[in-house]
Amino acid sequence: MKCPVCRSKQLKSVNLEEHLNAKTCSQCEGNWISSEEYQKWLDQQKETLPEKEPEVSFDIKDNTKAKLCPQCDRILIKYKVGHGVDFFLDHCSSCNGVWFDKNEWDALKERNLHDEVHYMFTKSWQKKIRDEEIREMLNKMYVSKFGKDSYEEAKRIREWLQEQPETMTLLAFLSDEDPYQL
Repeated sequence: MKCPVCRSKQLKSVNLEEHLNAKTCSQCEGNWISSEEYQKWLDQQKETLPEKEPEVSFDIKDNTKAKLCPQCDRILIKYKVGHGVDFFLDHCSSCNGVWFDKNEWDALKERNLHDEVHYMFTKSWQKKIRDEEIREMLNKMYVSKFGKDSYEEAKRIREWLQEQPETMTLLAFLSDEDPYQL
């Protein structure tokens, strides 16, 4: 089995975690986890750990080159991790194995996301990431347009309006050019 990054180095067996066998490259330090090995390890976990903020940061150099699956030679597809993690995992849609560039597994483990890797390739996980990115982009746009203080006040007012029983009447009143015309 050859490394999908170095392409010339043979992957060697390692225990990435207790009961989790993986293949690693001694040159680029990436790791390949087969779907079967990950599922066996996942089955032995008692519960999904709650996500947490990282205490340690890892130097991640997400390799952006196209990669071939070391198990079945298909092209690996990149999936964004999200949840405050700014790198992609490489997934084989044929055998469902996953390539982790150097330190990616450790970064996921630090946030307790390593036991949710199998969800990261689903439509719902990826949609949530896109929705979060759009929300963040809109927030930046509104802060730029209104200023931070005005935007925060507008959000507070919007929240208050949504709690009112006569929301539509209040909105009509606020949008009326002549508020004294009742």
